[in-house]
Amino acid sequence: MYWSGETRMREIVPVSKVKNVLRFEKKDKGISPGRTVRYQWLRLVRLRGDPFVLARGIAIGTFIGLTPTIPFHTILIIFFCAAGRGNLVAGLVVSLLVSNPLTIPLQYYLSWKVGTILTGSSLSWEQVKYLMGLARDASMLEAVKLIYINSFRSMVSVLLGGIVFSLPFAITSYFSALYLYIRRQKRRMNNLIKNNHNDSESSKEISHN
Repeated sequence: MYWSGETRMREIVPVSKVKNVLRFEKKDKGISPGRTVRYQWLRLVRLRGDPFVLARGIAIGTFIGLTPTIPFHTILIIFFCAAGRGNLVAGLVVSLLVSNPLTIPLQYYLSWKVGTILTGSSLSWEQVKYLMGLARDASMLEAVKLIYINSFRSMVSVLLGGIVFSLPFAITSYFSALYLYIRRQKRRMNNLIKNNHNDSESSKEISHN
């Protein structure tokens, strides 16, 4: 195993950290998108904990973030991270990276395209854009009623396409994150062993003198 009891304790995420992740857009209004993305990426890279838990959180965040399930991303990530023992902060951060105003139109288009191919649905892209526009200007409850109740039959193909489209990215992100976090943890352990060895050698020299 690559983690210790101390590492497991770090998996417990304080509520304040989750709130900070959810509020990052408000804080970064005066910051360029590039700096915001870089900041969130560094937060993701620097997370500590069980590599498997971190990787599960990233996979969940990637999967949910790429599916056409707005405005339920945060709720779904919290639920699946709790059910699948994934790191919540990792899931929330990566979802913000993959799902943002620049990528959302492309995600919905690909979800619609894949869903249309799989189901043969007659739903047009113009109809999807129209529903997206209405949902964007509505409250959460109104958006839920509009898309997932009144237009559910029409959106089934889009949801199915989103699941099929997102799954390969989620699987890839899991194994990539697992490899990177395990590699980083091994490197830290090797550095720790090396430093301890150097300290012991120094102590021997001092005692010998």
